[in-house]
Amino acid sequence: MAAPTRILVPVDLSEGSRAVIDYAVQLGRPFGASVHVVHAWEPPQYVAPDLLVAAPGWNSLSLEQVAVETATKDLATLIQKLESPPVPLTHKVVVGEAGSTILDLAEQGKYDLIVMGTHGRRGLGRLLLGSVAQKVVSRAHCPVLTLHVAPEK
Repeated sequence: MAAPTRILVPVDLSEGSRAVIDYAVQLGRPFGASVHVVHAWEPPQYVAPDLLVAAPGWNSLSLEQVAVETATKDLATLIQKLESPPVPLTHKVVVGEAGSTILDLAEQGKYDLIVMGTHGRRGLGRLLLGSVAQKVVSRAHCPVLTLHVAPEK
């Protein structure tokens, strides 16, 4: 198996996201791999993403625009906290169901490795929320490294 040269790092912008990015950067460093951080914003199932969000003095924006702008700012802030990463690092926010979007990006971008966090939910929480990590692990064309991320308190 060849050393990774392109690492995809899907994050959910939770507290544990920083640890996952740090791990991927350190993992990619000896190989000179590039690290690509992505956050997939998933539109709510029961609300139209083109629903307008407005307040006095604001320009009306769709729910999707507001969510993507907010996620983009949060992701940029997270990336800025890394002090001069020793590998090429890019980041972006995409719209779509997280598991499918990550799998599509991994295949289209010809990534060698996916590094992602998992919350380790069990029982009803996993049934209701699903498991993005499980979907990616079971369907990815490349190896997937999962890191247990402690739940937020």
